[in-house]
Formats: sequence, C-alpha cells, structure tokens
Amino acid sequence: MEDRKKKDAPFGTPIPKQDYGTTPVREKQWLAEILLDLVGDREHPMPRPKNPSVDRCLRGLISEKNAAGEDIIINLGNGYFKAGPDDGPALKEYVYKELHRADEIRNKAYTMLETWKGRYQ
Repeated sequence: MEDRKKKDAPFGTPIPKQDYGTTPVREKQWLAEILLDLVGDREHPMPRPKNPSVDRCLRGLISEKNAAGEDIIINLGNGYFKAGPDDGPALKEYVYKELHRADEIRNKAYTMLETWKGRYQ
C-alpha cells in the first residue's frame, strides 16, 4: 500500500494498489489515473509528472475527459488545473493555443501532401 490522497479521505490514507497487471504500461496508467484525481483549481495547479510515460498517459486521460465534456482541465505552463467560473481568460488562452497548434499541423500536412504530389505525380 502507498500513502496517497483520495477524495473524501484524510491525507495519507492508505489506498490499496489496484491490480492492473504487472506490465509497465499498466503501472503508468494506474499512476496517471491517481494523478488525474488530484488535479485541483487554478490556485493549486498540479505540476506535470517528471516521468514522461506517466505524463503522456495523464495527458491522454485529460484529453478524453475534455473531449467528452466531463471536465475542463487545462495547462498553461504552471501545471494542470480545472478551469472554474473565474478562469475564462485562462481558458480562452488555452483554446487559442490549441487552435493555433491545430492550424500548424493542418498546414504542415497539406504542404507535405502538395510537395509529394509535385515530386512524384
């Protein structure tokens, strides 16, 4: 058992480790799910995990929750936090960055396709 924070439980309450199997991927997923439960408000952002594999799993879980409309979790560089009623400007900044990133990916993909057509067709 490990000492972790769980909702509706005092800090440090031992929580039994769930049996996800023994593979490293399942272990990272398990850690990411715990971290997702710890994401707080803007005043208490949760820093990104230092382990890149756990961070990738956590970002995937956050993306799923955001896409499903279950939550609004954003990261503006100081950590992950749930956007609340007073976080409109922060949410707009985050959405702008996401849309800008999407435009860059679309433009790059289109340019690659056009370059390929110009060379080989």
